[in-house]
Amino acid sequence: MNEKELTDNSPDHQAEAFQNDVRTALTHLYDNAFLQSHPLTLLLASSAPGDRLTQAQALRRLLLDCIERLRPQPTAPSDAARAYAVLTYRCVDGLTIEEIERKLGLSRRQTYREWTKGIEAIASQLQDLLQTAPPRSAPAAPLPPTRQELAEAELARLSQEARCEALDLNELLQGVRHLLGSRLQRRKIDMTVSELSTAPPLLADRTLLRQALLNLLSHALDVLPAGSCLTIESTEEAGSLQILLRQTSHPQPMAAPPTPLREGVALTVAQSLIGAQNGRLTLHGGPDLWSAEIVLPTAQAPTVLIVDDNQTLVDLFQRYLAGHRIVVAGVYRGDGVLEAVRQLHPQLILLDVMMPHQDGWEVLQGLRQAGVAVPILVCSVLREHELALALGANDTLVKPVSQPVLLDALRRWLGTLSPLDGSHSTPFRSA
Repeated sequence: MNEKELTDNSPDHQAEAFQNDVRTALTHLYDNAFLQSHPLTLLLASSAPGDRLTQAQALRRLLLDCIERLRPQPTAPSDAARAYAVLTYRCVDGLTIEEIERKLGLSRRQTYREWTKGIEAIASQLQDLLQTAPPRSAPAAPLPPTRQELAEAELARLSQEARCEALDLNELLQGVRHLLGSRLQRRKIDMTVSELSTAPPLLADRTLLRQALLNLLSHALDVLPAGSCLTIESTEEAGSLQILLRQTSHPQPMAAPPTPLREGVALTVAQSLIGAQNGRLTLHGGPDLWSAEIVLPTAQAPTVLIVDDNQTLVDLFQRYLAGHRIVVAGVYRGDGVLEAVRQLHPQLILLDVMMPHQDGWEVLQGLRQAGVAVPILVCSVLREHELALALGANDTLVKPVSQPVLLDALRRWLGTLSPLDGSHSTPFRSA
C-alpha cells in the first residue's frame, strides 16, 4: 500500500470525507435527483427499504431530525444557539450564507465557523445513529435510473406546479372519454359515464387530475378484455367524492389476453398524481372483474394557506400535513396573498414575517383592513407574540416548527383533522 492509500484510509481523512458528505447532503437537502445517488443515501440503503427515491427521502428526514436534536434549551447561552440557528436558516429556510450573516449579525468568518460546527455535530449524530465508521473507499457507481424512477422524479416536479381549483367531474370525464375515443373503438369497450351533474365540485388541479384519469383508463384498456363495458359513477361522503370505475359486462375470455403495454408506469403515474391532490386510488379484482375507486376531497375541504417566501418551508409543511384531509396552499409573495385568499377561501393562514418587498406585518394589516376574518397565525423566527396579536393575528408559531407543533396548532383552530391515507398536499403558486 503506497503513501496516498495509507493517507486515504486514515481515520482523520475518513472523518473529513464523511463530514463533506454531510455538508453536500445538507446543501442539496431538497434536491431528490442529487440525493438519490448521494453516498449517504447508498449508506442508508441497507436500513431504508424501497427504491432510491424513498431512500433519499429517508435521508432527508434523518438529517432534519438531526438538526432538530441540536435545538438548544431556553436557558442555554446565546452562543450555544448559533450553530443551530445557522443550520436552520441554511437547511430549513434555504437562506444563503450572506443572508444568514445579516440576520444573525455575524461576520462571514463567524458564520462559516458556526456552519462547520453544525455539520460536525450532524456528522457525529449520524455516525452514532448508523452505527458505522466514516466512509470508506469510493462509492460504487450508481445504476442508471429505471423507468419508474424517472416517472417518479417527473411526478415530483409536476406536483410542485399544481394549482387547486373547483372542478366539474362530469365535464372532466367527458373530455377524457373523447380523447380515448379511438382506443375505445379499437378495443370495442363501451365506457359509460353516469349522470354526475349533482356531484359536488372537486378541489384539485385540472391538469394533474386529467392526466391521472387518462393514465388510469389507459391501464384499464390494457387489461380489460375486448367487448367489456366500463361504467363510471360517483357518491359523496364526509367531504369527499368517491369515483367508482367498474367493469359491468363480462365477455368470454380471449384465448390470448392482451399483455399490458405500460409496465405499470401508467398506473404508478395515476396513483401518484391522485395522491398529490389529497386523494387515493385503490384497484380491485382482475381482468375478469376489474374495478377501481378514486377518493378526492370536495371543494369544501379545509384549506391552509402558507405565506412564506421560502419554498422549502412550504414543501416541509406540505409533507407534515400529508395524510390529512387538508389542502395546503403556498404563496411566496406578500403582494399575492389577498388574491390567493379570494381564490381559495382558506380556513387558516400561516404567515411569515421576514419577506422581501412586503413583510408579514404589512400583509397582516392589509388582510385585516380588507375584511379577511379567518384565523391568521404568524409563523416566524422572531418571538413577537404581543406585537402579532396587537396587529390582528390570532396566534404565533416560532420557527423551526416541528410536525407535532404544527398539527396541534391546526387542531386548535380547525378542530379535528380528518385522516386520508396515502394523500399529499397540493401547493398553490401565486402569479
